[in-house]
Parts: sequence; C-alpha cells; structure tokens
Amino acid sequence: MRILSILLFLAFVSHAQAQSQGSWERILHRTEFTLWDVTCADSLHCYAVGDYGVIMFSSDGGESWDQKFSPDQFALRHIHFFDDSTGIIAGFRASCATTTDRGATWIRSPLPVEGNFPGMSAVGNTVWLSGENGVVLKSTDRGTSWVRLETGTDVVFDAISFADERNGWVTSAQRKVLHSRDGGASWTEQKIEAFLPISAVCARSASECWIAGYHGLLMRTMDGGQSWQSIEAYETDYTALAFDSRGSGWAVGRRGAIVKGEENNLRWRLHDLTSARALQGITFLANNKALTVGTDGMLYKQQAVYPAPVAPSDIDIQP
Repeated sequence: MRILSILLFLAFVSHAQAQSQGSWERILHRTEFTLWDVTCADSLHCYAVGDYGVIMFSSDGGESWDQKFSPDQFALRHIHFFDDSTGIIAGFRASCATTTDRGATWIRSPLPVEGNFPGMSAVGNTVWLSGENGVVLKSTDRGTSWVRLETGTDVVFDAISFADERNGWVTSAQRKVLHSRDGGASWTEQKIEAFLPISAVCARSASECWIAGYHGLLMRTMDGGQSWQSIEAYETDYTALAFDSRGSGWAVGRRGAIVKGEENNLRWRLHDLTSARALQGITFLANNKALTVGTDGMLYKQQAVYPAPVAPSDIDIQP
C-alpha cells in the first residue's frame, strides 16, 4: 500500500504540473484595440501598446490593467523600459515618445525620417528602429536624439534585434536578412535558403540569432550568419520570438498559437492555443510568469512558464 500511495501521488503531481504548464488565463480589461507588444519593467509594473496609440499599464504584475493614449494616437508597435521609470514607445507615422516617470507622462521624440517603424531593439541606453524604405534609426541616449543608418536597400524592415551594442540583425518580409557588427554603421546581407516571409528576429549573442516567419518558418545561426539551420516547428505564421531566463524559446502567432522550444530548442511544439485571432507579442516576468498580447485587445497571463519542482521533503508519506 505504501508503494502504491507513492506512485499515485507522483502521478498526481506530474499530471498537475502538465496541466498548469499549458494554462494561460485571459485577463479582461477596457481596450479592444489590437495590442502589438508587451513588456515589464519589474515583477509588478507591466506595459502593452497597440493600435490608436493605446498604452496599457499594470502595477500588480499583469493581474489588472488601465489605459491611456500616446500624444499623437498613432498605432504603436513596440515598447521598452530601460529601468523601472524610463521607457520608450514607437510605431507608425514616425510616432515615438519617451517617459521618465513610469509612463505617467509621455513626451514626443521627433524622428529625422517620416514613415512607419514596425521594428525596435534596445541594448543599454541604445535604441534602434527599423521601418520603410530600408530605414534604420539609432539613438544612444534612450530616444532623445536620432541618426539615420545606411543599409543600402529600400525594403521594409519589419524586425530588428541587437544582442549587444555592436552585433545585430534586421529582417524583412521580403526575405532579406542584414547583419551588422558595428552597431549598425554598416550592414552585410546574409543569404538564407528561405522562401517564406520573415516576420521576427531574436539575436542572442554575436554568433547566435533566430528568425521566424510564415508557415512555420524557423531558422537559427550559431556562427554569426555564415550558415543557417532550419528548425522543426509547429506550422503557423509567427509574429514574435523570445527566450525565457532558462534559455527556452517561445514564439507566438496566428490562430492564437503559443509555441515552445524543446530538446535544446531543436524542436518547437504547440504549447497552447488561445482564442485570439493572432498573438503579436510575448514577455517574461522575473518571477517565472509570462504575458502575451494580440488582436482585439487579447491579453493572457501564464502563472508560471515552468512550474517549480516538488522537493522530496514536500511529500508527506504515511507508513
């Protein structure tokens, strides 16, 4: 009986963990505008941005949300916080603004080029924006001033990601991938064997970068882009790509799909399906929780990206 009790208990624990790992709770709030990006300055203060300049903010780790609007109310595609009080937002129609008071007020930051900027990356105090006509902008003072970087092309750059202040990649749905080793001062096009639109990029180091796109496109380089490897992935149109604190990859996309990397990120399998028509962004909190946002104001929270292991001392076994 004692052995049977142990086996039944372990089976129960395993089942409970498997159930909780795939559970994303929809958080109800005021807006129905599509949300494009989400981030957290710390374990309590979280922010999301979307169409019509909506800015969502939470002070309880994403459990409840309120909203305000950006100064010009144009569609916002990205948000980043440099610390617990200083942040930046950017998006369409050269919309860009900064805050130094945790988002209570936002001040316009004029850009030197008009147009839409669907891509943003930040490292330290440096920010890059990517957009139409091959434009990449760079700021080294948290978005106060900007310079234009020459890329040598006129495609629309949908996504950009820098691993550090020198090494980064910028990508286009037109299947172009450019790489920089000097902070964006110069760019080199990298050849990839991909015939599908690229919609997301995530640079993890000077040598490792991941790209994702339509119909399950997922590739990585481990040598700075000299070669690219196709990775087995759940087939959906990916919109965002990120890695948690344990190095596990996560991607979100059409049909409300949430996909997770397994086997050292060599296979990406469906983790859960939400009711959103599409998910557009995902972020991780310091306490192992995650948030994802998407169409029609959809916002979901997972209580733990990876459940805490059950210590042997926690199991009370009666003789």
